[in-house]
Amino acid sequence: MKIRFLIPVLLIPFLFLECKSSYKLLKTRQEDNFHLSDYTTFGFYDIEAQGDTVSENFESRIGIIKEAIARNLQARRLDEARDPGLKINIALHVKEEIQTRQTDFRTDGLPRYMGQRRYSWKSQEVPVGKYREGTLVIDLVDANNNKLVWQGGSEGIIPEKSRNFTEDINEAIGKIIAQIP
Repeated sequence: MKIRFLIPVLLIPFLFLECKSSYKLLKTRQEDNFHLSDYTTFGFYDIEAQGDTVSENFESRIGIIKEAIARNLQARRLDEARDPGLKINIALHVKEEIQTRQTDFRTDGLPRYMGQRRYSWKSQEVPVGKYREGTLVIDLVDANNNKLVWQGGSEGIIPEKSRNFTEDINEAIGKIIAQIP
């Protein structure tokens, strides 16, 4: 009877670990006299991407990112305009990485016989899997003098099958925008 109640209690910490975000915030940079409250309007720079590395979901995901930024800035009392006082540049970098492990003769086989009573075994890197690592950087530029006034971002591992892409982006951008003074 007690074991039946003990098992769910032991599994609760694993649920919280599963919900933990897989990104970290980058260190922000800003001008000394920058305050977001000094601006009333914002707008986005045009995003240009080309090449075979651009996925079929690129346009829709950029739209999700722009909507999240706009929603967070509007919550901070800025309006989107055609001739803005603050321009926003979005920088994205996604890189595919290969996860490897070091071989070990205890688990990867015995040393090989090379003849003349010599045995040889070499440790090497073995590919285990692939993953994508991404960085999102948001630059705020004063439109009057075309000067970078604030920069912040986030980086982390991009899940292969992200069912909650919109929620993940909204959470990350909300934390990034919250860092703006």
